[in-house]
Amino acid sequence: MRFLRSTLVSDVTPAADGTYSYDLPVNPLSHLILTIKCLNLSADTKATVAQIMGALENITVEYRGQAIISMNGADLYVLNTILYGNEPLQVNVTNLENSTRAISLRVPFGRNTFNPSECMFATNRGELKLKVQVDIADTGYDGVIFQFETVELVEASPAQYLKVTTLTDTPAATGDMDEDLPIGNVLAGILLWATTIPTGTAWTATIDAIRLLVNNSEYGYASALWESLQGDLIHSGATVAYDNHIHTDPAAGDTGIAEQDDGNLSNYALMDYGIKIGNEFLLDTADKSRVHLKITAGDTNPFRVLPLELVKI
Repeated sequence: MRFLRSTLVSDVTPAADGTYSYDLPVNPLSHLILTIKCLNLSADTKATVAQIMGALENITVEYRGQAIISMNGADLYVLNTILYGNEPLQVNVTNLENSTRAISLRVPFGRNTFNPSECMFATNRGELKLKVQVDIADTGYDGVIFQFETVELVEASPAQYLKVTTLTDTPAATGDMDEDLPIGNVLAGILLWATTIPTGTAWTATIDAIRLLVNNSEYGYASALWESLQGDLIHSGATVAYDNHIHTDPAAGDTGIAEQDDGNLSNYALMDYGIKIGNEFLLDTADKSRVHLKITAGDTNPFRVLPLELVKI
């Protein structure tokens, strides 16, 4: 078995906001490597992860026009943290105006990389495309530059690949609502993003509680509360990030210890059926008539649901 890592796009500066499309290699693919480079926009204010990820408005991998991967940069950042056990590395985290910054992300076709049994299968030229929708200048950053690389598993014959797409919804009112999930594949997990989370002195959460039903019977998550479900991200390995904590001032009578309000993962939670837990808990939806979430909404702000599906080949 051998791999082949190649540069697809080398230091391209997008001229304007919009979607940029590239043909991907024809051999089986373990993952893509997407690096975004930019400059701090203002003096004494470094661009945060959220701001830099805001430049990646959508990342899509399409096979014959159908999305295999479809998510924004922030969601991909968190998915990387969950899959690989650490937050992606930030380069040159400084406050200087025009200071160079970079963050590298993996676009995965399997729950782990370099897995010849779980990766994207071989395709014909032009069938598999990468499309990246960008915002070249916004709060905190400008001077966006892209690097895209591919990692092929030349001799692989995969049995399945990872599919991740995004569902967006807004509760019409507080209380219970249904969110249907796609059926037909194996469900390995569900990544959740909520607009409102407990912060300051308020416990309000867009997703107060959640459960999953298969053919109208509870399956796995009979009842899970947001704070506990979000706390399950302990297995991600994420730590206090550079841009998400402060140090209080001992001279002002404070203790001088670090404080953190909202981190890069604070608006996220994971319902796990086979991402960090064993394959024996995977949920096969192939013969099911309906799989849906029952969400108890604490307010009427938007949320996102990203099913992490394993598609058999």
